[in-house]
Amino acid sequence: MALTLRALIDAAAAAMLMLAPLSAGAQTVRAKSVQKVRVQGRTIDVAAEVGTLPVSSKARAEDATVGYISYVPVKAAAGAERPVLVAFNGGPGASSAFLQMGALGLSRVSVPQDPAAPLGKPVVAPNNDTLLDAADLLFLDPPGTGFSSLSPNADFSFYHSVKGDALANAQAVKQWLAKHGRLGAPIYILGESYGTIRATAMIDALAEIDPAIRLRGVLLLGQALNMIETSQRPDNIISYVVSLPSLAAIACYHHKAAAPCTPEGIADKAERFAGATYLHALFEGRAIAPAEKQRVANQLAALSGIPAAYYLAHDLRITKEQFRVQLLKDEGKVVGRYDARYTAPRPADAGETVGPDAFSAVSDLYGKAMPAYLARLGVKDPADYKVLALPKGAWAYGGGDSPFADWPFMAIIEKRMEKNPDFRLFVGNGIYDLTTTIGAADYLIAQSDAPDGHYVLARYPAGHVSYSDDGSWRTMIGQIRAFLTRAPAR
Repeated sequence: MALTLRALIDAAAAAMLMLAPLSAGAQTVRAKSVQKVRVQGRTIDVAAEVGTLPVSSKARAEDATVGYISYVPVKAAAGAERPVLVAFNGGPGASSAFLQMGALGLSRVSVPQDPAAPLGKPVVAPNNDTLLDAADLLFLDPPGTGFSSLSPNADFSFYHSVKGDALANAQAVKQWLAKHGRLGAPIYILGESYGTIRATAMIDALAEIDPAIRLRGVLLLGQALNMIETSQRPDNIISYVVSLPSLAAIACYHHKAAAPCTPEGIADKAERFAGATYLHALFEGRAIAPAEKQRVANQLAALSGIPAAYYLAHDLRITKEQFRVQLLKDEGKVVGRYDARYTAPRPADAGETVGPDAFSAVSDLYGKAMPAYLARLGVKDPADYKVLALPKGAWAYGGGDSPFADWPFMAIIEKRMEKNPDFRLFVGNGIYDLTTTIGAADYLIAQSDAPDGHYVLARYPAGHVSYSDDGSWRTMIGQIRAFLTRAPAR
């Protein structure tokens, strides 16, 4: 069969990479292995590869590397149309250990499903529901995380910015695609938390590096695109409105909301009340009639479990942090920020906010399991892997310091949808997440121009790390598999 032009380009690029002389910034492969994996009821051989790829800032050539761990079935059947799913976590400063060990890798950490149960050491089992039947998997560790690096003379202002970070990871994606002969493949990018901003910024970054790369969609878990709109600045009334569905679900879970209720049902009820009544009451401010203010406070109390007197004393407002401290105050507990099903003892000096998060110990399990997993893949120095490497100094989001600054990340997706009718969006959030709430995700879509049929908006009975809940993980994997295998519009 005759080779297509794109296939010839792929082959030439791969050959150039193989023939290029090694340098200080050249690709480094730490380990290659063939792993037997059970996928969709059958055992397959998967080529696993761990390494780093050189990337360059605008100012300096090859002044950093991006780490990668990739999985490609030895006998993939779909050919050129087989997708590649690129995945990473957020931070900034987080490696991909969490998505690998919690959801998408060859093994998965099993978390006790009762949030009150002791955690113990990580329990790791084979992941028999990876997505390798649907796509090749490429996990990225941004500069400074995992096995990646930043040279002493690296342009840190470039790598510690939304645009520079996206360009660096886009460079790594193109190199990996070229090396593996996949430049013509449909590409999907999955990011979690801050990684959702990175995934969105990479839409333009990949187009800048190579307009021919076939980016087909982005998947956002714990989306943070509109955090500037929904962060809880005192006079930003939208933030209180979009947070209410999560507060209600959490209150119901802890038996503090008006009974009977289910977390999913009361979240829907709270969303309707928030849009129809609560927003109007907050907008009225000091002009609201006392009787109406009392009525709204009573309804907020029934939904959120926070007494009406508290709402009246705080002008009908409660931040997510105040909610964490107040909900179980009588029990001497504070609910988690990243997953409010988890609780921690309430410090004696707790004010309206409290620092420690009850879910942190669960997140730590994924990182603790990573060295043994890397050793399984053939890595000789797994202890060198940096699960977290927080950047020094401020992260540049690109909007400036003006109070009128804008971070129009959703606009990037909308523009791509206008240009490419095959481009789609997946957004998934946990209802117990007090960081990136389900209401904020709904608000993102409601204010967007994304056409019907081009996006999926999913909710899970879990927290920010939705896959820590087994049922949510299974649902999520099924939805992502369907998203990846759906035929493009014609």
